[in-house]
Amino acid sequence: MRDEDCILHKKTLLLVLGLGLVVLSANCGVVAQDKKNNQIHLARARVYAGDDRLDSAVNELRKAIEANPNDAESLAFLALLQGRRGDYLASVANIKKAVKIQPQNASYYSILGRGLAATGDVQGARAALNRSIALDNTNATSYANLAAVEGQVGRYREAAFLYRKAIALNPHYEEAYLGLSLADGKLGDEAGQLESARKAVEVAPKSARAHARLGYLLSLHRDMTGAMSEGLKSNLIRVQDSWNDFLGMFLTAWACVFFAFAAIFAAMFAGSKFKPQENEKVIRSFFLTFYKDKPGRFVITDGRIVFVPEAFSAWFGATRVSIQRSQIESISLVDTVGGGTISILTKDQSVHQFRMPILVLEPLKELLLSEHLIEAAK
Repeated sequence: MRDEDCILHKKTLLLVLGLGLVVLSANCGVVAQDKKNNQIHLARARVYAGDDRLDSAVNELRKAIEANPNDAESLAFLALLQGRRGDYLASVANIKKAVKIQPQNASYYSILGRGLAATGDVQGARAALNRSIALDNTNATSYANLAAVEGQVGRYREAAFLYRKAIALNPHYEEAYLGLSLADGKLGDEAGQLESARKAVEVAPKSARAHARLGYLLSLHRDMTGAMSEGLKSNLIRVQDSWNDFLGMFLTAWACVFFAFAAIFAAMFAGSKFKPQENEKVIRSFFLTFYKDKPGRFVITDGRIVFVPEAFSAWFGATRVSIQRSQIESISLVDTVGGGTISILTKDQSVHQFRMPILVLEPLKELLLSEHLIEAAK
């Protein structure tokens, strides 16, 4: 090869290598910027979640994942918040992605377990939560989540055992005390359920749910003074927690309802009147049901399921819902401490969720079973 040709080949090679380095440098710069954006959005999401601004937190997490699709932390955080909002299918999908990226992370399996339980996959939930405990047997949350799954299918003795394991690991675990109180109540241990509720208030004196649970149990023991005291504390905490979310006038009106025990049902539900259609038979209706955090009446007829908002909520845009039985794809129930959620999936893939206290959930569940709208847990 001539010297001139050799020099030309060397120059060409150097040019190609130089271009490659420029492209590589540019790509590294893009990746670095994406990671920086990812961390910024993740940090914002944590702030929003801390302020209970879940919609804003979810939006930030989606931006974080867009910047870095393989960020398991953002995926898991998004799944956790989606679960809190009741979007269980999306929660499960995202936490599975996080588990695939970090298969040894115990907390991710714990989130997966609760999500699967909420969608009705009890066996999958158990497997995920047992995997979480196998990876980290010091995580009280995993034991409490597994206890909730066992309680969901009526295995209250197993649930109580697991809640006690969680408490042994974390003696200040409010959720575990409340869960244990519920499990002991199902097992007929009245003294145990009351003691656990007292412990929940002791470790979480600013928890509205803990005071409400204790007040309810005190009323069953005919301690009406104690029951009213705990109920008042619960309502005061709820008002304080809701102050930034509602207009002052709105809260004042609701606070009056909270304090006027004798008038609560008349004030909240007088406007939720239901008039059946021609030849329609009303099987039963239930008060103290909430749709999109607005109270109303849950009515089951021989042809449909209807939610009728109470008058005060209707003034603020509460939604009336009417679902024909023939359009129902499935109905699922999730028990929580002191209450639960009913999710109705229609054939057009719309999901309607209704929250209610345990005093309403239990008889409603029995009715849905008798009407063959849900199946008994196996």
